[in-house]
Amino acid sequence: MRRIKFLLLILLPALLLAPAVARARVYIDVTQPFTRKLPLALPVFDPLQGAAADPLGREATDLLKNDLLFTGLFDILPPSAYLGKPQVGAINYARWSKIGAELLITGNYRLSGGIFTLELRLYDVGESKLLVGRRYDGRPPDMPAMVHRFADEVMLAITGERSVFSSVIAFVGARQVEKDGRRQVVKEIYLMNFDGSGVRRFTRRGDIALYPAWSSDGRFLAYSSYIRRRPAIFVQALDGGTGRVVINKKGVNITPAFLPGREILGVSLSHTGRSNIYLVNLAGKILKHLTDGWGIEVAPTFSPDGKKMAFVSDRGGSPQIYVLDMASGQVRRLSFGFKYSAAPAWSPRGDRIAFQAQIDGTFQIVTVRPDGSDQQVLTSGWGGGEDPSWSPDGRLIAYASRRTGRYQIYVMTASGQPIKRLTSLPGDNTDPAWSPRGVAGK
Repeated sequence: MRRIKFLLLILLPALLLAPAVARARVYIDVTQPFTRKLPLALPVFDPLQGAAADPLGREATDLLKNDLLFTGLFDILPPSAYLGKPQVGAINYARWSKIGAELLITGNYRLSGGIFTLELRLYDVGESKLLVGRRYDGRPPDMPAMVHRFADEVMLAITGERSVFSSVIAFVGARQVEKDGRRQVVKEIYLMNFDGSGVRRFTRRGDIALYPAWSSDGRFLAYSSYIRRRPAIFVQALDGGTGRVVINKKGVNITPAFLPGREILGVSLSHTGRSNIYLVNLAGKILKHLTDGWGIEVAPTFSPDGKKMAFVSDRGGSPQIYVLDMASGQVRRLSFGFKYSAAPAWSPRGDRIAFQAQIDGTFQIVTVRPDGSDQQVLTSGWGGGEDPSWSPDGRLIAYASRRTGRYQIYVMTASGQPIKRLTSLPGDNTDPAWSPRGVAGK
């Protein structure tokens, strides 16, 4: 990432004003659950004048197309409908309007001396103007980073905010390994890019690692793993290391969650004989006792301002979602109408809480407002949905489903529109945790 030079294309004086113009109009209100898709034309990128054609041009075109489709906000028009190729600096807006395009993206590239140059532009067809123009220079392996960066620029121009293209997703992968002369199931934390590509193992404990949770700055992952057959809380830096123990009290130490903007964890501990939620710092010191239930209280998730915490408790007789006011200590039940509710996740927008609820014997993904209103069931069918995790822009939800037999990771919009299956890996793949923006490439 650091090797890439991101430069504005200084083609016309108007180009320098384009970003400000783009931000003045919001083409899509991403706070609304249902919205019309914008028709967009995306011709295959052409070589710059005097440059030779190269497969990287087609690869960059396809990658940008996939990035934009991933958002669920664009309708990419078929190339068979195009009435010719766009000409740099002389866009025939009427021609693109005739096929129904409201937006147009053009791309030109050159590969010379080991340097890959990519020039990309976004146009508003209806208003006949350039919205965004960027030039990227780097090595050929940097091409995906260039495309993802421009996809974020497109989202910024269209919605007023960046999207998920600089984020990654942590998840738990169960794999069979040969250990002590016999086959055993080992669960490790893995990372993948936002679109399911680039899967790599993060932990190497050779045992069981569960409940990945990101710090607000994306520098650390907390998780629970075993020491002498007892689950302890670990924190591991994204840039390396093997992880260090934060807390390992008798009983169980599970379901860590970072307090927003702080190097403080909410964790479930049972050292007193009852499972309750505490705040601990990264040195393992207990700072505050948050819940005082008689049964099992686990899985904290905090509102973006850190003033409230949703969690799972069976204080009412069955596991349900509750919300704690951190200042007053008042607790109220959030989930109703379900036999079993678990795995709450608070949206980074603060407007909804996702969780899994048992419906007709199968867990499904449900969202609700923090006040308990407007409950929506987003998944259905035998495979169901579990372990929801919000994207950093609050528009998408990653989750686990066993619709194909084994658990795999999928993604959908916040309104339940399916987007993509992210994993097709051996074993069960569960418990996705979506990182903050800016983590990819670190």
